[in-house]
Amino acid sequence: MYKLRNAAGKAQPAVPINGPVVESRVRREPDQKPAYTFSLPQIDVSTLIAWLLARWHWILIAAIIGGLIGISYGIGAKPRYTVYTDLLVPPANLQVLPNDIYLQNQQSDSQLLDVESKMLVLTSGNVLRRVVNELGLVNDPEFVGKGASGFSLGALFSSKPPVADKTLAAMRSLGERIAARRQERSYMITISAWANNPDMAVRIADALAKAFEEEVAQAEADGAGRAASALTDRLAELKKSASEAEAKVAEFKRDHGLQTTSGELMSSQSMAQINIKLVDANARLAEAQSRYDELTSSKPNLTNPSGTLQSATLTSLRSQYATVKQTVDSMSITYGARYPGLIRARSQLSGLEQQISQETGRILRAAQVDLEQAKSVVDALKQQAASARSSVSMDNDAQVRLSDLERDMATKIAIYQTFLTRAGETTERQQLNSTNIRVISTAVPPMRRSWPPRTAVLAAGGTFAGLGVGVILAIGMGLLGVMRDDRKTKKA
Repeated sequence: MYKLRNAAGKAQPAVPINGPVVESRVRREPDQKPAYTFSLPQIDVSTLIAWLLARWHWILIAAIIGGLIGISYGIGAKPRYTVYTDLLVPPANLQVLPNDIYLQNQQSDSQLLDVESKMLVLTSGNVLRRVVNELGLVNDPEFVGKGASGFSLGALFSSKPPVADKTLAAMRSLGERIAARRQERSYMITISAWANNPDMAVRIADALAKAFEEEVAQAEADGAGRAASALTDRLAELKKSASEAEAKVAEFKRDHGLQTTSGELMSSQSMAQINIKLVDANARLAEAQSRYDELTSSKPNLTNPSGTLQSATLTSLRSQYATVKQTVDSMSITYGARYPGLIRARSQLSGLEQQISQETGRILRAAQVDLEQAKSVVDALKQQAASARSSVSMDNDAQVRLSDLERDMATKIAIYQTFLTRAGETTERQQLNSTNIRVISTAVPPMRRSWPPRTAVLAAGGTFAGLGVGVILAIGMGLLGVMRDDRKTKKA
């Protein structure tokens, strides 16, 4: 048999915190009655059963009341219909540009953090405001309610709450009705939304998924827009810097006479051409000098002339001279010195000798003239080469400074061109939606409500709760009666 033990025992006097220690035992005066101590009576199971049977009608009434409360709540409570939507949020977006402004992180931890961050965006105020505006929830009493306007001075004179307060109330109500969680070991996000109407729950889930996609795309577009704006603001200064660098290069060339053709200075090209001409002139001078020396060093005669004295006229005169010489020699042997034919032949031979001598002198003078001309050409080219060499030396010194200016100009132009191209790409990137968020499963109207449970379940739960309350009440009343009788007995 089960018995309840005495749980109270003898009461001990309290001990103060800052004071003398009080004796745990209480001294009795000889004529003082013993103090009453509280103790629980010993009760067995048969007694409990007797109490329950004696008060069975209380238990029955409590069970009936609990069942009626459960049925009333099941019938009168506003139902909740919960729908679910699955979204795939991969960490890597579509790469629409070869050098996108958003880096693709391949580390798994960073990718999970990115997905978790986007899941927080899903329930953020911007997304909720988009859904409220799209579905017009500010005009839906289910989301706004009567106390949406809050306390304000305008609320004292107008029954209609301000639009801003209604929007805030709708956002708060909507935030309490939605939830998002990520599936374990995946990039899948499940959205749950509930409403008092199944169609409204489906509309909320669909609008939430759409608003989430738009918000992520808008965030990327805003980031690209800020980058494009920063690049554009920098372009004006870079363009000015590049133009000033080009002006400095042009001014330096103009001041120092540095004219270029095909990327090479005109003075350098002139120097190269003069050197080529000087080499040819020196070759012609050497040839003329050699010919003149050969002509002047040899001693030609009429019968055996030098081989260098060759010309058509001289060859013809030599041929005539040989013929006439042969005639004179033949006639000298046959006729006398006063023979008229011999005299004419000798006179003709003297004329030919004079012509040959004149032709030889003319050839020598021509060779001398050619030599002098070759020398004058070489001297003139040497003077030009010296002048060009001095000019090239000065231009080379200027070219060093010009190279620095050109490098600075090329660097600034390259930077400006890079910023210009990047600004154009970023501006176009702002117009593109590269998000790779996909709706895997759309929300469908639920077949039954998610809350409250079915009326039969609530009735059964209320009945069992009422039974429990009735049993506790019956036992409590019985225990109270026993304690009252016990106290009267001890006082007596």
